[in-house]
Amino acid sequence: MKRGTMIAAAGVLVIGALVYAAGLTLAQPDARGDMATGVLVGVAFQLLVLLIAAVAFPDNALAAYGVGMLGRLLLVIVAALVIIPAAGLQPEPFLYSLVTVLFATTLLEPVALAAGARNPKGR
Repeated sequence: MKRGTMIAAAGVLVIGALVYAAGLTLAQPDARGDMATGVLVGVAFQLLVLLIAAVAFPDNALAAYGVGMLGRLLLVIVAALVIIPAAGLQPEPFLYSLVTVLFATTLLEPVALAAGARNPKGR
Protein backbone atom coordinates (compact mmCIF):
# COMPACT_ATOMS: atom_id res chain seq x y z
CA MET A 1 0.00 0.00 0.00
CA LYS A 2 1.19 3.51 -0.73
CA ARG A 3 2.35 5.89 1.96
CA GLY A 4 -0.50 8.34 1.28
CA THR A 5 -3.10 5.62 1.72
CA MET A 6 -1.57 4.61 5.04
CA ILE A 7 -1.58 8.24 6.21
CA ALA A 8 -5.21 8.61 5.13
CA ALA A 9 -6.20 5.40 6.95
CA ALA A 10 -4.53 6.59 10.16
CA GLY A 11 -6.28 9.94 9.74
CA VAL A 12 -9.65 8.23 9.36
CA LEU A 13 -9.13 6.43 12.67
CA VAL A 14 -8.10 9.66 14.41
CA ILE A 15 -11.10 11.52 12.97
CA GLY A 16 -13.41 8.73 14.10
CA ALA A 17 -12.02 8.93 17.64
CA LEU A 18 -12.39 12.72 17.70
CA VAL A 19 -15.97 12.62 16.41
CA TYR A 20 -16.83 9.93 18.97
CA ALA A 21 -15.29 11.95 21.81
CA ALA A 22 -17.14 15.10 20.75
CA GLY A 23 -20.34 13.11 20.36
CA LEU A 24 -20.08 11.78 23.90
CA THR A 25 -20.08 15.31 25.24
CA LEU A 26 -22.87 16.57 22.97
CA ALA A 27 -25.30 13.65 22.65
CA GLN A 28 -28.01 12.80 25.12
CA PRO A 29 -27.37 9.57 27.06
CA ASP A 30 -30.08 7.66 25.16
CA ALA A 31 -28.61 8.73 21.79
CA ARG A 32 -24.98 7.78 22.43
CA GLY A 33 -25.39 4.27 21.02
CA ASP A 34 -26.81 5.59 17.76
CA MET A 35 -24.06 8.18 17.59
CA ALA A 36 -21.40 5.52 18.12
CA THR A 37 -23.01 3.38 15.41
CA GLY A 38 -22.83 6.29 12.98
CA VAL A 39 -19.15 6.81 13.75
CA LEU A 40 -18.38 3.11 13.31
CA VAL A 41 -20.27 2.89 10.02
CA GLY A 42 -18.53 6.02 8.71
CA VAL A 43 -15.04 4.88 9.71
CA ALA A 44 -15.53 1.33 8.41
CA PHE A 45 -16.94 2.56 5.11
CA GLN A 46 -14.18 5.12 4.64
CA LEU A 47 -11.48 2.52 5.30
CA LEU A 48 -13.16 0.17 2.82
CA VAL A 49 -13.32 2.90 0.16
CA LEU A 50 -9.64 3.76 0.73
CA LEU A 51 -8.68 0.12 0.27
CA ILE A 52 -10.77 -0.27 -2.88
CA ALA A 53 -9.45 2.98 -4.34
CA ALA A 54 -5.85 2.00 -3.57
CA VAL A 55 -6.30 -1.31 -5.37
CA ALA A 56 -8.42 -0.10 -8.29
CA PHE A 57 -6.63 3.22 -8.95
CA PRO A 58 -3.06 2.91 -7.67
CA ASP A 59 -1.71 5.65 -9.95
CA ASN A 60 -4.74 7.91 -10.39
CA ALA A 61 -5.49 9.83 -7.18
CA LEU A 62 -8.16 11.97 -8.84
CA ALA A 63 -10.17 8.94 -9.96
CA ALA A 64 -9.81 7.40 -6.50
CA TYR A 65 -11.05 10.62 -4.90
CA GLY A 66 -14.01 10.77 -7.31
CA VAL A 67 -15.01 7.18 -6.55
CA GLY A 68 -14.71 7.96 -2.85
CA MET A 69 -16.96 11.01 -3.17
CA LEU A 70 -19.59 9.00 -5.03
CA GLY A 71 -19.39 6.23 -2.44
CA ARG A 72 -19.81 8.66 0.46
CA LEU A 73 -22.84 10.26 -1.18
CA LEU A 74 -24.44 6.86 -1.78
CA LEU A 75 -23.75 5.79 1.80
CA VAL A 76 -25.57 8.82 3.22
CA ILE A 77 -28.55 8.18 0.94
CA VAL A 78 -28.70 4.47 1.79
CA ALA A 79 -28.27 5.21 5.49
CA ALA A 80 -31.10 7.72 5.53
CA LEU A 81 -33.53 5.66 3.47
CA VAL A 82 -32.67 2.06 4.37
CA ILE A 83 -30.37 1.57 7.37
CA ILE A 84 -32.07 3.92 9.85
CA PRO A 85 -35.63 2.58 9.33
CA ALA A 86 -34.47 -1.05 9.19
CA ALA A 87 -32.37 -0.82 12.35
CA GLY A 88 -34.72 1.49 14.24
CA LEU A 89 -32.01 4.05 14.93
CA GLN A 90 -32.56 7.65 15.93
CA PRO A 91 -31.82 9.59 12.74
CA GLU A 92 -30.26 12.75 14.22
CA PRO A 93 -27.32 11.31 16.20
CA PHE A 94 -26.66 8.60 13.64
CA LEU A 95 -26.62 10.91 10.62
CA TYR A 96 -24.79 13.76 12.36
CA SER A 97 -21.95 11.47 13.39
CA LEU A 98 -21.88 9.63 10.06
CA VAL A 99 -21.83 12.81 7.99
CA THR A 100 -19.24 14.45 10.27
CA VAL A 101 -16.86 11.52 9.83
CA LEU A 102 -17.41 11.46 6.07
CA PHE A 103 -17.03 15.23 5.72
CA ALA A 104 -13.84 15.40 7.76
CA THR A 105 -12.30 12.48 5.88
CA THR A 106 -13.28 14.13 2.59
CA LEU A 107 -11.15 17.10 3.61
CA LEU A 108 -8.30 14.90 4.81
CA GLU A 109 -8.10 12.50 1.88
CA PRO A 110 -6.55 14.75 -0.80
CA VAL A 111 -4.02 16.15 1.66
CA ALA A 112 -2.98 12.68 2.82
CA LEU A 113 -2.82 11.30 -0.71
CA ALA A 114 -0.73 14.29 -1.82
CA ALA A 115 1.62 13.71 1.12
CA GLY A 116 2.27 10.21 -0.16
CA ALA A 117 2.75 11.28 -3.78
CA ARG A 118 6.21 11.48 -5.21
CA ASN A 119 7.21 14.25 -7.55
CA PRO A 120 9.88 13.02 -9.98
CA LYS A 121 11.00 16.57 -10.71
CA GLY A 122 11.76 17.27 -7.04
CA ARG A 123 9.37 20.18 -6.63
